[in-house]
Amino acid sequence: MNKIKKIGKVTIHDEEIVKKTDKNNEDTFTYLESRDFHNYLMFSERTNDTSIYPFIKDLSLDDYQKSEDLIDNVALLHNKTSYNKEVNQEKHKKIRDNIIGYINHLDSYYYSMLDAIELIEFPSPSDTIFLRNYSKLLELFDFLKNETNSWYELTSNKTKERVCLNHGDIRLDHLIKGDKEYLISWDKSTFDSPILDIINFYHEEWEKLDFETLLKRYLDKCSLTEEEKKLLFINIAIPEKLKKTNDELINVSNTRRLFDYIYKTEKLIRPYYSVEKKE
Repeated sequence: MNKIKKIGKVTIHDEEIVKKTDKNNEDTFTYLESRDFHNYLMFSERTNDTSIYPFIKDLSLDDYQKSEDLIDNVALLHNKTSYNKEVNQEKHKKIRDNIIGYINHLDSYYYSMLDAIELIEFPSPSDTIFLRNYSKLLELFDFLKNETNSWYELTSNKTKERVCLNHGDIRLDHLIKGDKEYLISWDKSTFDSPILDIINFYHEEWEKLDFETLLKRYLDKCSLTEEEKKLLFINIAIPEKLKKTNDELINVSNTRRLFDYIYKTEKLIRPYYSVEKKE
C-alpha cells in the first residue's frame, strides 16, 4: 500500500520520492555547481511545473543545532557566489528615501493610534501596553532615521557593491541534514546584497532562535562591510505595522509581540554599536 503524505505543495510517496510544484531551478543549480557550492538537492525528474526529488530523512537533532548548520550554509553560499558590480548613488538615494519615508509613515501611524487611545476613558489591556511602551517607538524611529542618513553618507563615494546569490527563503524547514546538508526550496533565489537572506531569516525565526549566536557565527564566516552591517541592522530594526482587530486577546498578543520584537532586536544589535564606540 502506498503511503502518501501531503504538506502544502509537497507530496511524499512512501518516504522514497518527493513531488513538489515549483519553478525549474536547473539554471540556479548549474550556477551553484560552477561556484563550487554543492549543498542543494537536485531534482531527479521534471515534468511541467512539478519536480521529483529523492526523499531525504532529516537527521537534525534540534532547532538549535539545525540553525547553526543553516547559518553555516548561508555564509558558505554567500562566500562562494559573491562578486562586485557597478552601482550609482541614485540607487543609494532611493533606498534611503524609501526607508525614511516608511519610518515617517510608521511614526505618523503610531502617533494617530496614541492620539485615539488618549481619548478613551478606560483603555483596553492592549492599549495600556501600547501607552507604556510608546516612548520606545519614538526612540527607535529617531535611531532608524539617524542610522539611515549615516548609512547614506557611508555610501556616498561607493561605485561598487557586493552581490551574491541569495537563497531568498531562509528558514529552518529549508535545511535537511541527511548524508550531507541540503538547502531546499530555491524558488525565491535572487542576486542581491548578502544581507537579504539574513533579514528574511531573522523576520521568519526571531521568536524561537538565538540570533545573537547565529549572527556572530555568520559574521565570523562571512564578514560584512560597515555599510552592509549598518543597512542590515536598520532593516531588522524596523518594526511591523500593528493592526487592531475586534478580538482583544489577539490585540494583546500582537501588541506584546510588537514590543518583544523591538526589545529583542535592540539587544541583538546593541553590542555592535558598543564595539564601534570603543574603537
